[in-house]
Parts: sequence; structure tokens; C-alpha cells
Amino acid sequence: MPQADYHIHTAWCGHADGTMEEYVEQAIALGLPEMGFSPHLPLEIPIEEKVCLTLEEMDAFLEEFHRLRKAYAAVIPLRLGGEADFAPGTENEIERLKERYGLEYLIGSIHILGDWAFDHPKYIDGFAARPIDRIYSDYFGLVADAAKTGLFDLIGHLDLPKKFGHRPTNGCLPYAERALAAMAAGGVAVEINTAGRDKPVGEFYPSRDILEACQRAGVKLTFGSDSHAPGQVGRYFDEAADLARSAGYTRTLRLNPEREAVDLSGS
Repeated sequence: MPQADYHIHTAWCGHADGTMEEYVEQAIALGLPEMGFSPHLPLEIPIEEKVCLTLEEMDAFLEEFHRLRKAYAAVIPLRLGGEADFAPGTENEIERLKERYGLEYLIGSIHILGDWAFDHPKYIDGFAARPIDRIYSDYFGLVADAAKTGLFDLIGHLDLPKKFGHRPTNGCLPYAERALAAMAAGGVAVEINTAGRDKPVGEFYPSRDILEACQRAGVKLTFGSDSHAPGQVGRYFDEAADLARSAGYTRTLRLNPEREAVDLSGS
């Protein structure tokens, strides 16, 4: 069975293409059992580039989402999610937005360390100015803090600092272990985010060793394409399911109201 895709953006975020309906039609064409839109929530972040929706855009997005949910109700379930950039002190604002918009799930992501957007190509020179091991230590420390808030259903692209090929001296796992423990304790899932395959690093997020450690820790699993164009919905999901099974996973989490655990075997 194909996997549900819960990490999908649209043109509303300012750096993606395609109408929302085109994303839905692609999910249907792939036979996905359900899909979820996850717009970047309207939070203040310290970069000039447009990433997050404005409050006005979020209202327009919701109007379109509910129109599509009704129109496609008999064809595919549409879930209302969101992606929030976590930083210390943002907890109350994120909780307020989650409640205001009635989000069914929330992806917690770390794209920024301090005022440095480490995953943006424009700011890649920042890697040369910081010790790589400190970058990973700070990053996974924030992931652990995010998991402890109780706000997030899953963590997005768990080892994102590797995006441009920068890796710590002894691998990511020593830095990730505290974050994985916090995720397991808080019931926060990990996603296999397949967008990494099309980035300079050329592999999914997270790496196999981290995914295996997630499985050992009891962290639940979801799938996300991190689509920014309709044709990216569900990308590489067959390979991602194979990776999940090889890492020891037998079930995947559905972000529906029942939070079902669905058999992964034979998918």
C-alpha cells in the first residue's frame, strides 16, 4: 500500500509552485491513502526571504483547503497540518496558531540557529565560520527542546544540517541520541523526509543509522515528501518504505483523528 504524505507545501509559502488542487490530484494519481498540507505558519523568523505565510495568506489558504476537503471527501482524506520553526520562546505563539487554525497535526522544524538560516543556499558560508560539531550539538539540542514542548506531532527532516554535505567528525548519532530520547518520551514521531534525495547531500532525512536508533527507541514513523511542486508529492516513497522496513519498522503512523498505526509490510 502507498504511504500517506504529510509534508506538503504550496505556492502560498512563496517558494513553491502549483495550485493546491494540483497537489491533491497528484496524490490521487499515485493512489496515496491520504495527504496533509503543512504550510509554514506565520511566525517571525530572522531572514529576509519569504518562507512563512502571512496571517492574511493563512486565512486564504484555509478557505481553499476546506473547499478542497469537501470537494474530494469521497476520493481522498485531506489533513490540515502546519510546519513551525521552533526556537526557545516561541512556544506560546506556536500554540496560539495551532489552536487558532484548528491544526490536526504540527511538524516541528529547526531551520535556524540563532539568526543563521543554515539550510538556505544564500547562507551556506556560515558553515565555514562555525565548528561543525557545535552546529550539530546546537541543532539537536533544539530538536530535544522542541520535542519536550508537547506541541509537535513529528519532527521534520531530522538531520537537516547535512543538507549541503557537512557532517560532524564522528557522525550525527552521538548528537542525536538525546533528541531521540525526548521524542520517544513525548510521543513525537520521525518522518522519512524524501526531499533530501534531491539536495546536495543526496539522501533521505534522517540517515539510516539515526532511523534505526529511532526504531530502537520506540519513535513512531511517518512519511513526507516536503513537496514544493505537485510532481514531488510522494516522491521516492517506495524506496523510503524499503528503508523503513530495513531499519526495523513494521508500522507507520497515520495522522488522522484516530492516530492509527498501519502495517508497513508489503507496502
